[in-house]
Amino acid sequence: MFIAANWKMNLDKKSILEFSKHLQEFKFSNKVKACIFPPMTYIDYLNNLVANLPISVGGQNCHFNFSGAYTGEVSPIFLKDIGCEYVIVGHSERRTLNNENDYDVMLRSQSAINANLKVILCVGESLVERKKGEALNFIEKQLLASTPKNFENSLIAYEPLWSIGTGNIPSMTEIQEMHEHIAQIINHITNKKIKILYGGSVNVDNITDILNIKNVDGVLVGGASLKAKDFLAIYTAAVKKTYNF
Repeated sequence: MFIAANWKMNLDKKSILEFSKHLQEFKFSNKVKACIFPPMTYIDYLNNLVANLPISVGGQNCHFNFSGAYTGEVSPIFLKDIGCEYVIVGHSERRTLNNENDYDVMLRSQSAINANLKVILCVGESLVERKKGEALNFIEKQLLASTPKNFENSLIAYEPLWSIGTGNIPSMTEIQEMHEHIAQIINHITNKKIKILYGGSVNVDNITDILNIKNVDGVLVGGASLKAKDFLAIYTAAVKKTYNF
């Protein structure tokens, strides 16, 4: 089970320090992996604060080259150098707001893997594709075009664009159908087990239902991960699921 917290462009240094105090008081399980993705400027700071905890720290994005004249970008080598284990690539906000296409995502993912980072590769359909009944085909095309070589140590995150930050949650049947579909596609790409996370308005109220869905191996949490209490409640739900409490 894998719980990923994407803080996006939120939480300053003071807030992160307060958040980390709650983490220090919490007893983590070796059965559930936790990774926090803070703003780029605070990766090193958070990594030092949680150095004694079984929590990984990751980057929210990376460039497709290791170095060069790319103002404002970050190299996957730099992320690895400051202690990152994971990096999110192809998040819907990057695809939508920064016009990153499938080919861009594939290049960034491959660059991250070459830098010995583990990738959380995001895919998701818009409300238009969903209403047209094209969601499954859309995700299949997105996966085939975005997935790089040597993907065995990475993860997929399914995040329906129309659900993120809206509170509109797909039905449990829709999530199960999509995760099963993704699992089948990934099986054709690599014959190794790849964790598939769900990310779309995950919160403390729906986490138990989501984790009970077949082929859901964890969650990518946005807004609900900004408060330590909520993040740890979501993590606890994953622990209970793992131990069948």
